[in-house]
Amino acid sequence: MSNRHQKVYFYIGSNQDVSSHCEPVGYPHLLIALAEGLKALGLEIYANNSYWRLAPDSEQYLFCNNPDIGPDDCSIVIFGDVFHDKATTPEKLFHPNRQYTTVQIEDCDGCVTFSLKPEYRKADFIFKAHFNSKLKFPSNVYPWAFGLSDRIIEATSNNRNFPERQNTLLVNYRHKQFAHSVRKTVDKKVLGQIEEFISLDKFIDNNPPTNAYDYWQWHRTGGRHSPSYYQRLQNSAACAAFGGFFVPAFPKDSASKISRIFKAIYSRFGLQSNRIIQWDSWRLWESLASGCATFHVDFEKYGCQLPVMPENWRHYIGIDLDNIDKSISRIRDEPEILEKVSIQGKLWALEHYSPVATATRFLKSVGHPYANNYTEHNLAVHKYE
Repeated sequence: MSNRHQKVYFYIGSNQDVSSHCEPVGYPHLLIALAEGLKALGLEIYANNSYWRLAPDSEQYLFCNNPDIGPDDCSIVIFGDVFHDKATTPEKLFHPNRQYTTVQIEDCDGCVTFSLKPEYRKADFIFKAHFNSKLKFPSNVYPWAFGLSDRIIEATSNNRNFPERQNTLLVNYRHKQFAHSVRKTVDKKVLGQIEEFISLDKFIDNNPPTNAYDYWQWHRTGGRHSPSYYQRLQNSAACAAFGGFFVPAFPKDSASKISRIFKAIYSRFGLQSNRIIQWDSWRLWESLASGCATFHVDFEKYGCQLPVMPENWRHYIGIDLDNIDKSISRIRDEPEILEKVSIQGKLWALEHYSPVATATRFLKSVGHPYANNYTEHNLAVHKYE
């Protein structure tokens, strides 16, 4: 088999490694998690920039720039918004004689995201987080997930046994300026009822870590690495991972002007629908990895689509916001369900959304020749047990 199939090329924005004190462009979590998995499976990872140091004082990177290796030397080329990034030449990237598969990964918020631009119909595949099965997307767009990175798995690995945890639901949202309409509905209609039998922890710690290693991780993730928060997750029975905005049933194109107007109206006046956008988050996966009973909306009802779906009341607790009393009664009447969900949710997340599991699914999705070499998702679970 050609050596080209061993190589994968990433386009990474310039000067993104804030560990070297450059101005950050962003934190490409989805690209990092995917690259970690591909590397663990034995593929070689190349990029237009060297990025994501493997240790604070290391000159080794997850993404390696090698002037002798370019996109045409690789089997897959993975990127974000290359038409906006001056570091790439999209016309050359999509040249008609290319032998590589082009894949865009997107985790953008909002109704209008760059993968919907007509120029991205040139991509062979677009894997999109926040995918909603009830909305209309172009034919080359498929559901994806934030998932787990090695950093998150390591930071949440020392879990307490469930009986040692506090009977607490963490409600810890960093961004208050643009409050999600789903969170506002939950705050108004759900949390007060839950607080009758589970205490709420709403403390938000935005202080940087004092430990040198954790500060390095905090700095290069744009403040998302928080050991104090991970510790509170591991000490708590449950975590609220609600997020997203209600959008109307019609039109199915959430980027349309009408849909965006109704999204704003729904948010302003507390209206609901059965379609939610912008629902995925690091918090969702951090909660699952920490062994919390993870609270969110009912994914099936609201169209929240993942490549591999969790089962409600087994892997997470999905609230039906049109029938809140039923969900609250079940949690109150079956207190043992929190422990069951916490255990099964963590196992499910590691099995299907660790870097290795994500990379295995990715290779199969794009029809890579190496895909048949990897058939056991549970190998990812054993690594982190």
